[in-house]
Amino acid sequence: MTATTTTPGATGKRPPAGGVVPWLGIAIPGRQFIAVWQRDRDVFFRLWKAEVLAPTIEPIVTLLGLGLGLGAYVELGGDRDYVEFLAPGMLMVFPMFGAMFEALFGSYFRMDQHGTYAAIQATPVRPEEIVLGDIAWAASRMALNTCLVLLMLLVLTPWLGFIDSPLVILTIPVSLLCGLLISGVSIAFTSVARSISQLSYFFSIYVLPMFWLSGAFFPTDDLPKWADIAANLFPLFHAVALSRALTTGDLEWGLLWHVGFLFAGLLPSLWLGIWAMRRRIIRG
Repeated sequence: MTATTTTPGATGKRPPAGGVVPWLGIAIPGRQFIAVWQRDRDVFFRLWKAEVLAPTIEPIVTLLGLGLGLGAYVELGGDRDYVEFLAPGMLMVFPMFGAMFEALFGSYFRMDQHGTYAAIQATPVRPEEIVLGDIAWAASRMALNTCLVLLMLLVLTPWLGFIDSPLVILTIPVSLLCGLLISGVSIAFTSVARSISQLSYFFSIYVLPMFWLSGAFFPTDDLPKWADIAANLFPLFHAVALSRALTTGDLEWGLLWHVGFLFAGLLPSLWLGIWAMRRRIIRG
């Protein structure tokens, strides 16, 4: 009786865990990322009372403070008040912080402080799926925060006229798409941070310029050319433009540029985040 031996790959089948695609530098994530997303979701809902207060109150306080206070000194073309101009932006700019903090600080703590990533690696979940699950949850946080702000705007609309179109419901998928782009970039930066204090660099270099050039607080049309170009490089700018159109119902062909940018940037952002954090997880 002779023994037979096999070598990996001799059967021609892919190993159960999958392999790295050479030209991508990562393995294609499987459905296991959903389990990571569910884990993050469950943690959130244990603390939901503390988690939903700030994302709901901060944009409304800012909206009323700037809109009713500063708005008394701001004149816009047409018959819209400044507070009405601000409202669509609030559906995106403050929810953005939810995605950014989740992908930046949340991922850092799970990776470096709490040992969550190391624990998940003891399961069949691959590093790519860990990262994609975190990115997906961070984007979900942005969409959830948009829902909370939208609910508050709907409550105030009879008095302040914030919402003019039922298409405003589409701001939720726009927020989710924008959140995926921002989360991918954020978690890529997290992968190179060696201390939690270094995460503040990302806020200063990327988040603050994106926040002020988003078009939420003032039109960007009259800004210098370089500033207008810079604004168009940020996903939040395009999300705010779409939010404004969906809130007012003023749709035009030019919006396809904003939709195209978000979809075109989706896969590169996801790849960057997964590739960078995968390297950090494997190298430690």
